[in-house]
Amino acid sequence: MTDDFTFKGVFPALVTPFSKEGVNEEQYRGLIDYVIKSGATGIVPCGTTGEFTSMSFDEKVDAFRIACDAAKGRVPVMAGTGAASTREAIQLTRRAAELGASAALVVTPYFLKPSTKEIYEHFERVANASDIPIFLYNIPQVTGVNIDWWLVDGLREIDGIVGMKDSSANLLNLTTILLRRPESFQVVIGHDEVALPALATGCDGAILLSANIFPDRYIRMQAALASGDLKEGLIIQRSLQKTIRLMVNKGGGLAVKAALNMMGVPVGTGRAPLIEGDALRYEDIDELRTCLEDLQLIKRGPVTFKMGDKTLIAESYPKVNGVPEVIDDLTLLHAEALAGEGLEVAHVDLVMGLRDGPLKEALEAAGTMKEGFHVSNIIKDLEPTTVFVSTVTIVDEKHNALVYEVAQKAVADAVTRTVTDMIIPEELIPDLVIAANVFVHPSANNPKRVHINNFRAVRHAIRRAIERRQGVDEIIARKDSARHPFAYNP
Repeated sequence: MTDDFTFKGVFPALVTPFSKEGVNEEQYRGLIDYVIKSGATGIVPCGTTGEFTSMSFDEKVDAFRIACDAAKGRVPVMAGTGAASTREAIQLTRRAAELGASAALVVTPYFLKPSTKEIYEHFERVANASDIPIFLYNIPQVTGVNIDWWLVDGLREIDGIVGMKDSSANLLNLTTILLRRPESFQVVIGHDEVALPALATGCDGAILLSANIFPDRYIRMQAALASGDLKEGLIIQRSLQKTIRLMVNKGGGLAVKAALNMMGVPVGTGRAPLIEGDALRYEDIDELRTCLEDLQLIKRGPVTFKMGDKTLIAESYPKVNGVPEVIDDLTLLHAEALAGEGLEVAHVDLVMGLRDGPLKEALEAAGTMKEGFHVSNIIKDLEPTTVFVSTVTIVDEKHNALVYEVAQKAVADAVTRTVTDMIIPEELIPDLVIAANVFVHPSANNPKRVHINNFRAVRHAIRRAIERRQGVDEIIARKDSARHPFAYNP
């Protein structure tokens, strides 16, 4: 066996596009082309992000075949050949080698929680049976066991084990491994949220789920660190952190697939039991979309708004799947949105439309007392004109401040940001009215979270209203994960 594999740069832990028959080869090749053209220096099929635990042996082999063929001559392939059993891990590693993989990424046996002796002997047997170099894969949050630094001391002495991917986010253990390793033993970071400190501490590169989306950003980060520009590296990490956190903590590969689909790189959705709307909530998908827009990763184009004989064009509207080309009736639009959880949860019921339409009545009623209704008001100095109303009765002074100061400011900030994002054409502003029905729990206590959640909910609701979401097709598509707004769980 040759040990001359050298890890360089960033390898996306590829998502796996599925079809009814197995791996969707056309979409998989399209994804591989996208990440390579975007700067990836290698690829990893059948890792955690690739839902390898939901794939059959033959499907994994098929994924290796496609990946090796699609990447041939451009970048190396590190095949994810880990399995719960040593026997299957050996078989997968052999097939990956036969198909042209440059190395194998072998995860610690999962579910069974093996002892240190069993972990050591597992990797030893896989390495002894392999014709390609082996990288250990440490991800204790899903395997249930950790590869401690002192175990790595022994494992790296085994012929054929040349490196390690650490996804634990345990920087103390990782730093110890880096300090004790020989120069020939390669260590790469696998946890997106700590990519910067791990690379700055000495990791040789990264294998990341978010590298499916923006591998070039990590290449720039590594270049900045190599030149001693820690400040530039920090700027890059901070610019990605919100997007990364959503993907890492809200659905993993399912979130990455949602992002790629919104970017125009079709990869389908996850396999059961994963479904959009649960671990990856609808609000998370909407928030992920805004993050991608902020990173300029969503294609933009014209959307036409019609008001009778008058036509206005939003020249740079974010064109994700489902956005109509023409908004043909602005008389009255409606949407709702939920954001956050716990006592600071925000639930917004929003209507918007033309000033001379049904919303004329809401304008006239603003600031007046009417039995059976909560008092509404027009938010001062805000365009488009926005009517604010609480959906709950105010219980005390603190609750009053959270509603009419914190939540109302969040609504104003969201409306302003929507205009800035070119979702609403400036020419339409004088003719448009927005009315936001806002919920703030009487026991809420954290003003920052109330503001953030209401800002997100209003921002999402305006987009949903303009785009006619949820439409019938979307409701039918999401029937398996339908939930009451305050009860995501069945």
